[in-house]
Amino acid sequence: MEGLLSILGRLHPLILHLPIGFLLLAFMMEIHNRWKKENTFNAAITFSLFWGMMGAIIAAGSGYGLSLQGGYDEGLLWNHKWLGIGVAAFSVLIYYLNKNQKADGSKLYISTFSLTILGLILTGHFGGSLTHGSDFLIADSNFKKQKNQIVDIENAIVFDDLVQPILNDKCVRCHSESKTKGDLLMTTQEGMLAGGKTGPLFIKSDVENSLLLQRIHLPLEEKEHMPPKGKQQLLDDEIAILSWWIREGADFDASVKELDKDDNMKAVLQKFITPSDDVADIQVSPLSEKDLEKIRAKGIPVYRIDNESSFVEVDLSRRKNLNKHTLKALKSIGKQIVGLHLESSSITDSDLAIVKRFPHLQKLFLQQTEITDAGIKQLKELKYLQYLNVYGTKVTDNSFSIFNELTRLKNLYLWQTEVTEEGVESFRRNKPKTIVNVGVDEHIFGDARLKAPLIIADKDLFTDTMSVELKTNFKNVNLYYTTDDSDPDSNSLKYDSLIVLTESTNLKVISIKEGWESSEIKTKQFARVKFLPKHITLAKPPSERYEAKGAKSLIDLEKGSTTFTDGNWIGYEKEHLTATLDLGKSELISSVTVGALEATSSYIFYPKAIKIDLSENGINFKKAVYKKYPVSTESASNEIRNFTQTFEPKQARFVRVKVESNLVNPDWHPAPGAPCWLFVDEISVE
Repeated sequence: MEGLLSILGRLHPLILHLPIGFLLLAFMMEIHNRWKKENTFNAAITFSLFWGMMGAIIAAGSGYGLSLQGGYDEGLLWNHKWLGIGVAAFSVLIYYLNKNQKADGSKLYISTFSLTILGLILTGHFGGSLTHGSDFLIADSNFKKQKNQIVDIENAIVFDDLVQPILNDKCVRCHSESKTKGDLLMTTQEGMLAGGKTGPLFIKSDVENSLLLQRIHLPLEEKEHMPPKGKQQLLDDEIAILSWWIREGADFDASVKELDKDDNMKAVLQKFITPSDDVADIQVSPLSEKDLEKIRAKGIPVYRIDNESSFVEVDLSRRKNLNKHTLKALKSIGKQIVGLHLESSSITDSDLAIVKRFPHLQKLFLQQTEITDAGIKQLKELKYLQYLNVYGTKVTDNSFSIFNELTRLKNLYLWQTEVTEEGVESFRRNKPKTIVNVGVDEHIFGDARLKAPLIIADKDLFTDTMSVELKTNFKNVNLYYTTDDSDPDSNSLKYDSLIVLTESTNLKVISIKEGWESSEIKTKQFARVKFLPKHITLAKPPSERYEAKGAKSLIDLEKGSTTFTDGNWIGYEKEHLTATLDLGKSELISSVTVGALEATSSYIFYPKAIKIDLSENGINFKKAVYKKYPVSTESASNEIRNFTQTFEPKQARFVRVKVESNLVNPDWHPAPGAPCWLFVDEISVE
């Protein structure tokens, strides 16, 4: 019986994909039927559920057989095993419920089905952790796993800088704390010296009798070959490094210069040298702020990489109207560009003929574009290029010849391109120090955190009352909100019907469900326009580039978007804005709201302060309120905010609003001290 379970266990990696595919397919078809309110896939759902159920039962049995072989982290194994058994049991239940549910659909059925899919995902997650290590989701992430950078090979520590990175890549996933196959632990020196259940891992100065090399040199078809067939195999140069280290005594502390090496070994070692990043030593003419402003005036965000550097980065990402004229505008600063963002833009192969004229380019982002091999050919002259992202493009194996010529290339992203596994492996053999990413490089499964509810309203300016709807697509979630600027929690007002606003309000909302992490707090500001000014004047006209409809743009009830060039914003560069509103007659006033935009990458910042003065005659003004606001402490995406100033109700006909700019970028900004912008679109009085 034990032998049968052992054989069945070896089939587990093959069988487990059946329930995943069938159950997910059935769930997708069920959601489609309910969304479209039709019965198109009923028969197919029943068919998929049956085979998903059978697959889940067999997968649970085979998984149990595999677990008897041992060598797995007990905690991960327990989670994976019982979740798998649970999925099998629930798959039987949902098959039964599907066969017996009423025509209008069973709530128990769809709830159980959703829970089964969640269990399926978690089971797969723990299974992946068992076979690939607990960090398998981020194992290839450039932010989590950087290969050693070796500039001076002679002073490199052989084990730390050469041997251990090889073992981490090819061995540790099966011989770590979470999975000690063969009782062999390869994440510590003590574990390697202790060896496994078949004996010592290596014998110092004896390559032929060292188990590590014996297993590596076995034919790929052999059961004992390491790494196992189907796993990423060691490259010839990597095997040479391991053999050399063992032959020279397997010293964990020795440097390269302390060990003997022949000409062949010297040649191998040269391949592990990381070219120095000597672009910083190149002398190029520094750019003045006037030079950069000429580029920014053409709608191209450009910023210095640090305070002292002559080099800059340019962001043309998501530009769907990108053309040669835009790129040619950068020719005057071509020698200073070291970073160029073109992701999700309309960049073409022929456009890259201009990009190759930026000789010191280090980072190039081309993901999600129509670039092909023809465009990649244009890049072979970029000798300083270190980072290249062509994820989601039409690049094929034909581009590897160009990638090989990029001697300083450290990071290459090829996910969802048309390259083959064979092409990638061949490139890795030629350039073992280049990190090649061909998969997801971020977490697939995060914490079970709810999404913030949607805030639905026709507009955020209103003259009488405003109805606001909160919505979430997740069932059995409670929504809470506040209107007093405090953060909402389960003790706040519970949403059960439309929220009716009668005054300017900073609405904050949150999603809460037992057993789940609460959502982030979402905020939206609504401003009531109680008094419509009869006239408005500006102390100084705005910039000619961003004048919209002049002063009238501030009282036309037309809000600007996050695109500051949409024609609804008035902008001031390194200047404050002062506007005087004439209400036509004396009114009892208690608040003033100013709408502003922040886009720090484009040098646009929220106000530093807002001052409100009131007058009955338009000559003698008295201060009603003066409020300061903190400057942003980090780069932010385009955001719009309403700044409401409240005060004791006072009679006035004229309202003077001074919106103070930060005038210059803060110290943390890529261009500290450069003139910044103030963008305002609407001033309302209540």
